[in-house]
Amino acid sequence: MKPNIYSIILYVGTAVAALALAYASFKSATVAWSVGICVAIGVVVYAFSMLPEPKKVARSDEAPKTQRSPAAQAAVVVAVIFGLMLVVPTVVLWLGRYSPELGALVGGVALMALFLILWLRSRYQRSHERDEG
Repeated sequence: MKPNIYSIILYVGTAVAALALAYASFKSATVAWSVGICVAIGVVVYAFSMLPEPKKVARSDEAPKTQRSPAAQAAVVVAVIFGLMLVVPTVVLWLGRYSPELGALVGGVALMALFLILWLRSRYQRSHERDEG
């Protein structure tokens, strides 16, 4: 990949953020746990990027088509995710009273779950767009 201004900004920003987190981790155990959780989540996300493309499912012409539109399905997914995300801060603060590390873990997992759901949905949509197109 040929470096451009955006990739340079991304690399420099990542390096600065990593240095700031390393310094903060040295000063506070809670930040160290949070950084460790974020690194673990990053490793999992990187592993997901190596998954093979989903297999195409052969569809027969006799199969009935669903009457729901993709926009309605997306609206339902977004509404459910939004509703669940309204509960997350309360749960994280409640858990944080007992253990800040557990609160950070639950918050990080909840945020990554949001992106994981959206990423899996996009993979599903792409695999089915190829079948129709």
